[in-house]
Amino acid sequence: MPEHSDDYAQLINQNNVDVLGIQEGVDDWKLDTKIPTNYQRAMTLKKSLGKCWQRKFQIFINHCQGNSFIDSGRFDLSDGPNATRTGEFAVIEKSNIQYLLINVHWDHESNKTRLANAQETIAELNKNKQYPQILLGDFNSQCDGTEVSLVKEKANMILLKNAGIDCLFVKGLSGKAKKIKAYPSDHPSIVATLSSSK
Repeated sequence: MPEHSDDYAQLINQNNVDVLGIQEGVDDWKLDTKIPTNYQRAMTLKKSLGKCWQRKFQIFINHCQGNSFIDSGRFDLSDGPNATRTGEFAVIEKSNIQYLLINVHWDHESNKTRLANAQETIAELNKNKQYPQILLGDFNSQCDGTEVSLVKEKANMILLKNAGIDCLFVKGLSGKAKKIKAYPSDHPSIVATLSSSK
């Protein structure tokens, strides 16, 4: 993005997506601040998606399909040598069910930083135990690798889809997921159908 935002929007709409998390919607890597500020890529995607979509940072919902944001924000992730990192969360409601979605993009250069990112992600998940949870993102580490497995264990998450370094975890939700091509991205997309386990 932004040059391929129309292509991504078409892919998203073809899959009848309710909720979306992306990891490359921020266009600033090395910053003097601790928090990313330039969400131009995410804003361009929202424009391509159309009027039914709302955005909080890099989390999107299709409000025409009955989704609404209850709360949202960012939480600090330790920065890598060449990238400013931030996690994002949203409490989303559909059909009177509220759940927490956390979207992360961990550091790609430093194992030590990824371990810190894991601890920070665990803390955010455990802070919001009252909700069913979805954790997704580009972990820059294998879904069954050391740092990611730590999150699975310490936050009691279930790995629903392993797409290499792109992973989808759930807690208090069940369903199925598949990996699809997301050309021209060099990463796949994960599309899941989820329902409350309660």
